[in-house]
Amino acid sequence: MEDVLLVRTKKKLEIGVIEGKGDRSIIGLLIKGAYSDSDFHLTKAEVMAQMKLLLTAGYETISISLTWALLELSRNPDVQTKLRKELLEHGADPTYDELTNSLPYLDAVVHEILRVHPPIAEFTRIAAEDDVIPLSEPVRTKSGKLVDSLTIAKGTLIAISMESMNRSAALWGEDAKIFRPSRWLEDVHGRNGIPAKAREIQGHRHLLTFVDGPRMCLGKNFAVTEFKVVLTVLVKNFVFELRDGIDSKIEIGRGVLPRPNIVDDVGCKPPLRVQPYVA
Repeated sequence: MEDVLLVRTKKKLEIGVIEGKGDRSIIGLLIKGAYSDSDFHLTKAEVMAQMKLLLTAGYETISISLTWALLELSRNPDVQTKLRKELLEHGADPTYDELTNSLPYLDAVVHEILRVHPPIAEFTRIAAEDDVIPLSEPVRTKSGKLVDSLTIAKGTLIAISMESMNRSAALWGEDAKIFRPSRWLEDVHGRNGIPAKAREIQGHRHLLTFVDGPRMCLGKNFAVTEFKVVLTVLVKNFVFELRDGIDSKIEIGRGVLPRPNIVDDVGCKPPLRVQPYVA
């Protein structure tokens, strides 16, 4: 399959089918690098590794987040109506700066989706050296011992749950598992509803959705912007409803990454009723 993709694209480049277009696409540049004698040269294995990364991290994640957004907007029609009102009142298609700074409710909806439904549930790291990690409060181990720190040996594989951190009642309050975009909005005093404990998280907007530290997701700003652009187009032009009503039960299905699905439905394609929006 991998050789077929590379060979087919190379032939198209040679006969000029996509001449002039390859340089403007990521896959075109990667394929060109695989068959180039210039300084920018990639092996076939490197090309395929990069494409797998782009498809998983750059396509699947946004696709899952958009699916969750449409489900939550369908389950919360008041939120959908309020978001549509903001987008329509803004008028023309927003610029990058406007998407970032001038549409607070869109920003709130997007980040609440990323908080409650991170497309990747956990990430792993390998300890580069021995360390002792202090805990914010003591925990009891399986042996019954109460400890206030964890001793980590070099080479230990550590799994960190984004989902648990983003939904922690200790950090985000008693309604941590509830989809409530208003928590991100500022009041008349310029204060939002983000609890002090959650503000201690140093990740993007106090979330671990894009991880944190030197290996934070490089594409986070692009991903958030893409999310906002697509959601803007959809919500301005269409009305979304769940096929079986707002009380439909949703479960997590399995694809390349975990995807939402309606309970008892086959596959991971949540059924929605979609109608053109008429003012």
